[in-house]
Amino acid sequence: MPKKLILYLLGIIIFIVIGFLVYWNLPIEITRKSDITLGNTLIKNIEKYKLDHNKLPTEDDWKTLEELGFNTQSLGAKPDYIVDLKGNYEITFLEGFDGPYLLWNSIDKKWKIDFPRIFSNSVKTDSAIFKGNQILFIRPSEEKFELLKDEDGIYEVDSYFGFGIQRTIDSLDLQGKYKHLKYEVVTDRFIEIKDCKNGPIKIDTDTLLYTTILTSPEKEIKVIRMVNSMGYLSAIDDFLTSNDF
Repeated sequence: MPKKLILYLLGIIIFIVIGFLVYWNLPIEITRKSDITLGNTLIKNIEKYKLDHNKLPTEDDWKTLEELGFNTQSLGAKPDYIVDLKGNYEITFLEGFDGPYLLWNSIDKKWKIDFPRIFSNSVKTDSAIFKGNQILFIRPSEEKFELLKDEDGIYEVDSYFGFGIQRTIDSLDLQGKYKHLKYEVVTDRFIEIKDCKNGPIKIDTDTLLYTTILTSPEKEIKVIRMVNSMGYLSAIDDFLTSNDF
């Protein structure tokens, strides 16, 4: 291959790499301009609704959400909309399955790439109820997984998470010091934790797929976002020794 052609190809590769690096370091106001524009319109409409009705629209009022500009689907609104009992709300553009996501909430009042901060307390959809000392492994339902199956890495993440769950459960069953802990693999869209600090708290698990939640009466919930095929026993032990259980 002629030397000039090699240099030409190398130049193209370097140009592409630099282009990607520049793009990924641009502010989200540029890279996510269309989503932020839509989000700002939704925020404006929500605030007007709040002013007119002296309350926020609820998460399951599909007709109102559509009128405000949300795209409502069988699995919820798009972008995701969450309200809590304190009158805070959050708009999240859920893309993929592992986050972080583009979001805005009425506490910080700015767009950022982060994990959801607000947990729902107002949604009226039936929820799975949990209380006491619990370890909850959040996994997508078959229906949700079908929607995610074309995402890069989804099968690997699902497999690693499955191995991690099984190894954790095996360790919990073998050691008596964990006998006061309950565990469950959760595929419900909405769950409610009854007796945690600031509870009851309702959670849209679509915002926390492939995470592990530790909860205990009168304690703040802990969310382990790392997917670990070797299990979560060390993280649980850290939580135990920090007096969070």
